[in-house]
Amino acid sequence: MKPKILILMKDEKYLQSLKLFLVNKISESEVDTVSEIKSLSKLPLSEYSTVIVSSLLKEGVWLKALPVISKAKSFILLGVPEGPEVSQGIADKYGAAAFFKLPVNSETLLTAVKNVIEKIERNVKVPDIMTKDFIETIKNFFSSMDNLNYYQFFNLSSKAASEEIKKKYVSLARKYHPDKFRNVPSDIRNMTYEITKRANEAYSVLSHPNRRAIYDRMLSENPELKRFDFRMKVAYEENLEDTIENPQARRFARLACKAMDQKDYKSALTQLKMAASMEKNNSYIAKLTEKANKALEGKQG
Repeated sequence: MKPKILILMKDEKYLQSLKLFLVNKISESEVDTVSEIKSLSKLPLSEYSTVIVSSLLKEGVWLKALPVISKAKSFILLGVPEGPEVSQGIADKYGAAAFFKLPVNSETLLTAVKNVIEKIERNVKVPDIMTKDFIETIKNFFSSMDNLNYYQFFNLSSKAASEEIKKKYVSLARKYHPDKFRNVPSDIRNMTYEITKRANEAYSVLSHPNRRAIYDRMLSENPELKRFDFRMKVAYEENLEDTIENPQARRFARLACKAMDQKDYKSALTQLKMAASMEKNNSYIAKLTEKANKALEGKQG
């Protein structure tokens, strides 16, 4: 289910800036915009996960606007400095999912929007999910997945970029996540669990450069191959993408490698120290640190 977001705001510049920010930050989201309350009556508000409302509205106007706005699954209220009537009290009184006074940190607002969307997804009613067509989709996908290699599972080319793979994984994992099917018949729930488990398995291979390279080679040798055998003992060159789990540690390690390429070993050691503090006892970071120390000693000598 794609998140649908509506923004009501009079400031056109901020309106478009916020729209672009949300589209880029919330995967597969659909963001619409309006600048007037009266425009809401022309939209299918019940389809929106949330409406972000920022306007110079007095409480009397809220009484008239609320029946329209409340058709959406939720709304987030933004108070502007010129509108003292719009306050936390009004937000609470009329059931806003969140309230912020502008200016607001973009990441703070993003967190609130994501929380609202996740809460709505968790509370989706079974009849809304379990249409006849969707049940057939689950059954067909489950029955066919053992005949699919990881690329076919995600409906992607073997040449797909890592960004495409991640996008497909997130979309599929969200669609079939077992938490959405707690109150459905056990056979359907078990199917979604197995589909999600296979998605995690496929992504764990295709998202790691070395595993993917090995898998690709195995596919070229045996086109009938479907799954990666994690019991195999394979030798491959260690790299930071496969051996550093913490994303921030991985970022500092990349900066360190770049600094080492430029023979700036002091900077490299600083970055590696940061990486090591975020992922302790990582052997690959330790090897990079040892390499940078030796290079620095050689340079100074």
